[in-house]
Amino acid sequence: MGQQSDLQALLNPRAIAVIGATARPGRVGRIIFEQLRRSGFSLYPVNPNESDVLGIPACSAVSALPAGEIDLAVIAIGAEGAVTAAEECARSGIPHIIVVAGGFAEAGPGGKVLEDRLSAIPKITGSRILGPNTLGVFLPHNRLDTLFVEHGDSALARGGGVAFISQSGSVGVEALGLASNTGFGMRAFIGLGNKCDLDEIDFLRHFGEDSGTTCLAFYVESFDRGRDFLEAARGIAARKPVVVLKAGRSGAGASAVSSHTGRLAGSDRVVGGAFRQFGVQRVFDDEALCDAAKTLSVLPVPKGNRVAILTPAGGYGVMAADHVELHHGPGRLEMAVLEPATEARIRAATFPFASCRNPVDLTASANDRMVGDALDALLDDPNTDMVICTAFFAPPSITDRMVEEIAGRAENSAKPVIVFTQYGPFTDDYLRRFHRHGVVGFPSVGRAVRAARFLAERASILKNTEAAP
Repeated sequence: MGQQSDLQALLNPRAIAVIGATARPGRVGRIIFEQLRRSGFSLYPVNPNESDVLGIPACSAVSALPAGEIDLAVIAIGAEGAVTAAEECARSGIPHIIVVAGGFAEAGPGGKVLEDRLSAIPKITGSRILGPNTLGVFLPHNRLDTLFVEHGDSALARGGGVAFISQSGSVGVEALGLASNTGFGMRAFIGLGNKCDLDEIDFLRHFGEDSGTTCLAFYVESFDRGRDFLEAARGIAARKPVVVLKAGRSGAGASAVSSHTGRLAGSDRVVGGAFRQFGVQRVFDDEALCDAAKTLSVLPVPKGNRVAILTPAGGYGVMAADHVELHHGPGRLEMAVLEPATEARIRAATFPFASCRNPVDLTASANDRMVGDALDALLDDPNTDMVICTAFFAPPSITDRMVEEIAGRAENSAKPVIVFTQYGPFTDDYLRRFHRHGVVGFPSVGRAVRAARFLAERASILKNTEAAP
C-alpha cells in the first residue's frame, strides 16, 4: 500500500479482460462478464476450456491477450488460481487488477500466504490490485459494473454525487439498495475487500479531486494508514463532505473485524477524537451512513443550526421538536424563534386557528397551496437556517400536488428543506419525486431531524476550517 496511482484507467478502462469468464449459468464469471458486456466496454474473456463466451472469442491464457491494450483485468476464479493469474496479468503489463475471490487472510494462515503473494505484486511490477474478497466497482455514469449481486434499477442507474467506498460487500449492496429505493444517486461504488494494495486513501484522494463527486462515504473496519487518511481527509473535507462509518467499536466487534478481513480494528476512542479534529463526520450505523451521504451530497450547507418545522399533523411537529431539542452531540440544533411578521404571514395564508409558532401546525384542514405559502414564509424568515416539512397526505385537501408545492420553493431557496413523509405504499415513490427536485426526504421524523444535524455539523466544520490559521 501507499503507492501513488492514477486510478483513471481502473475506473474508465479502454478494455477489460475477465479471467474466468464463462457461459455457464450461475457462475460468478458469467455474471460479471454479462454485466460488463451490457456496459459496452471492449472485452476479452480468458478461459482455457471455452472457445468463446457469449459469442465473444475467448483467449486460452493471459499470455494470449493483446499486449498494451488492456487497462483492467477482473479475476473471477478461486483464490489460489487468482494469485497466479494476477501475477501473469502484472507481468503482461496490465495496470489494474480486481481479485474477486475470498479465501485469503480472512480464511487463516494458508490464505494469508496467498494474500502476501498478491501484496507483493504492486511492489514488484507497479500494477495495482483491488481486493481480494471484493465485489469490485460500479460507476453509473460510464456503466462500468463488476458487481455479481443484484443492485438496484433505473433509479440507481441515473447516477449522482455520492462516492461510496466500502470494506464490506454486504454493507455496500445495502447502500445501493437504499439509493435505488429512495432515488439518491451514486457517483461510484467501490468494494475495498481485504485491501492488499488499493485502500480507502487511494479512493479518498481520487474522488476528492473528482468534479462529479459531491460527498464521500466510507464503511471501514480497519485503517492501516490512519494518519495518512486523516491528513488527506482534512484538505478534502474543506471542499466536500467526508463521512465515515468505522465499525469494530466494541471488543466483540473488533474481534469480528479480524475474522472478517484478517485485520485489526484499532482504538475506537482515538479514532473518534481524530475524526472530529480533521473534519470527518462520523456515523455509527449503515442507515445513518446512507442518510448522511444522501443529505450532504444534495442539500446546501446552512448558515447555522436554527430549524423551523412545518406540519399539517401536530403530533409529528411535537416529536420533531423533541428530536431537535434533546440531542446535544455533534450537529446540535436549535428551534428557530420566528419573527412576529412570519407568524402573521402564515396565519393570513392559512387559518386563524393554525398554530403559527415553531413548530408550525397548519392542521389537517390545510391544503396544498397553504403548505407552500407557509413554507415560503419560513424560508424568508431571517431566523431560520433550514426547514423540516411533514408531507402528510390527506386527500382531498392535501394531495400529492404538495410534492410540487414544497419542491418548487426548495429549488429556489439557499436554505435546505428536508421532508418527512409518513410510511405507506407510496413512500418510496414520494421520496424519489422529492429527490428529483433536490429535496431530501425520509420515512421517519427522527431520520429527518438527524439529516438536519448532519447539515449543522457540516456548517460547523466549514466555519472551523475558515477560522483555522
